[in-house]
Amino acid sequence: MQVIIGCDGVNSVVASIVGLNSSRHFSTCAIRGVTHYQTLHPFGTAFYLFDKDGVRLGLLPINHNDVYWFLTRKLTSTDSMVSKDQRLIKDSTVEAIKGFPNHITEMINNSDVDSLHLTDQIRYRAPWDLLRTKFCKGTVTLAGDALHAMAPFLAQGGSASLEDAVVLARCLSQNMGIALDPTGMKAARAALDQYAKERKMRVFWLSLETFVVGTMHDTSALLVRGLCIITLIILFRDKIANTSYDCGRL
Repeated sequence: MQVIIGCDGVNSVVASIVGLNSSRHFSTCAIRGVTHYQTLHPFGTAFYLFDKDGVRLGLLPINHNDVYWFLTRKLTSTDSMVSKDQRLIKDSTVEAIKGFPNHITEMINNSDVDSLHLTDQIRYRAPWDLLRTKFCKGTVTLAGDALHAMAPFLAQGGSASLEDAVVLARCLSQNMGIALDPTGMKAARAALDQYAKERKMRVFWLSLETFVVGTMHDTSALLVRGLCIITLIILFRDKIANTSYDCGRL
């Protein structure tokens, strides 16, 4: 029995085998880093999110002295070059947060240069592609970013990948005992079909919310932004509902 599980990332080759279109990208870049404070940082244990003039910055304390932060902003023509030099990443981040509170500017200025990373192409899987594609063909399927590449707006990409692993393992376990199947191919196909059915709507809704949020931040058209806001109010009123999803036990 041979089973192929494509976990080859946003530019997955295996995705084309099962019929998924190539991932797309927003005209937004993401920067992330860590700041160490010699004394206690002022953020407590809360998650903070700041949004100003198309720049979004979030931060989450790791412990009493270290803070993880991320920033998204419009992609520029120089970001490909900037992404290769961590000092330039820092300079571009400081430039992007002009007008933010002083303690945020101080956090960026004091960030650990070695921790800085800029992603100049935030890729996503179109939700309608996931809805109309089975993402399973014979004994070939997908998991992780290869299946549901999504921008970091919801911070659910890693969690969804772990869910994939749990559901896939459970489906394989439940189907491995199929009688009159000496090669195991029938069991493998049944397991992957079950996995695809279980994951389809979960990854669709995550991808749809990511697409709407990303489009809202990506566009300068007031009409499009307004439609995105209305969609979020109607379909995703509870902003953290996706974090309470239970994929079940192994």
